[in-house]
Amino acid sequence: MVVLLTTIFIGGFFINLLYELLHSLLYKTCLESPLPNYLYLILKAALFDGITITTIYFITYLVFQNKNPFNNYFQLVLFCLIGLLFAFLYEKYSLYQKRWEYSDKMPLIFSVGVTPTIQLALTGFLVLHFTFNFA
Repeated sequence: MVVLLTTIFIGGFFINLLYELLHSLLYKTCLESPLPNYLYLILKAALFDGITITTIYFITYLVFQNKNPFNNYFQLVLFCLIGLLFAFLYEKYSLYQKRWEYSDKMPLIFSVGVTPTIQLALTGFLVLHFTFNFA
């Protein structure tokens, strides 16, 4: 199980690193940051996302006692729902705390950015897909 969780974390980190780089243009905070601060923000976010995806996977594993969520539709749906809910609530909280600010280009849903809201469910799904189909 440790090897599996490590694989999910590493995959989660790198896929989210790419995702963070691509959607960072939608954050005023990133656009206005000097390069060293920008890199720090991106790496910290990718690390947090990798840990979060691994944790969400582990929670669904504990609930369903099944390693491969592609063998259990409900486990996969629960994983994605937790990812969506957590990302939405974390984004709401972070905006309230003024941790970051969106640029004018960020598409919004319920006053929260669309790309950060779908990020954990989407990248988590990809990580699990690659982990259980190609590893």
